[in-house]
Amino acid sequence: MRRELVHRANEQEVLVSPPRREPGGGYRSTTATDAVSPYYRDHPGPPLLDALLLVEACRQAALSAAHEYEGLSTGIAFFFNSIDLELTDPAALAAAGGELAITTGFEALRLRSDGSPKQIAYTQHCTTPGGEPAARASMAVQGVPKDRYQELRAYQRAGSPPPTTAELRGAAPRPGTLAAPGSVARTLAANVVLADLRTGADTVEATLAPDLANASLFDHDYDHFPAMVLIEAGRQLALHATGDPTAHVVTAVRATFPQFAELDAPTSVVAARREQWVDVECLQHGLPVTRMSFRVAPAGEAR
Repeated sequence: MRRELVHRANEQEVLVSPPRREPGGGYRSTTATDAVSPYYRDHPGPPLLDALLLVEACRQAALSAAHEYEGLSTGIAFFFNSIDLELTDPAALAAAGGELAITTGFEALRLRSDGSPKQIAYTQHCTTPGGEPAARASMAVQGVPKDRYQELRAYQRAGSPPPTTAELRGAAPRPGTLAAPGSVARTLAANVVLADLRTGADTVEATLAPDLANASLFDHDYDHFPAMVLIEAGRQLALHATGDPTAHVVTAVRATFPQFAELDAPTSVVAARREQWVDVECLQHGLPVTRMSFRVAPAGEAR
């Protein structure tokens, strides 16, 4: 897989094979996790029982197909509008003995006059090597030409250019109040993205504090917190909210992204549990930059 087709700089962050056109329509890729980043192994469950790995693999499968077959330029900066992923058979994922097949169908591919996508909407289905349905996803993204992206970002910030992760990396140490890895279902501190965990009467709250040097969270230079970092923050807080994070697994993710999450604004993460679901918001200046919901289940039920 050519890395530019999946918008990744590092080889170990490429999670899918090159797409191919299906005779009946749509496109097919397979996951490629043999040499995957250790980030995707840093959880207590089976390797493929990982909602974030599947979200990223599905994103890569769709964008590579759009570039390869739908004529979409690689000179586009993309950002998520929405994500909806469900592990329809977690037990099948846990027991999968090989790579998953991802079938992508585009529902909408609306372009602006400059050829950039006003919206790309697609649905996907993941199956095990034995052909068992294991997950489904629907996502929507949009983009602008890379040569207009900085203009857009400055406009959103009242003329102020945004700082980048390269500029901020190492500028300040990570907080001493970083969450213990086990409290958010991780084993490595580098993969913890939350600090200042605090529990209220009805909510659990934290501060977003990812490691800007983590190449899996920040594969290349960014001028905002990317969607996958925000979803990782939501997942960690949702699992923490269960009271026994390493004994639970996320089996569904829903997320919307009403605006960019700025690197230079304090970000609060707030979670509230409702039965099987945990609702999470990431807030900057009191306004949501991301709204998410995570369905959580005891890990034993998903294996």
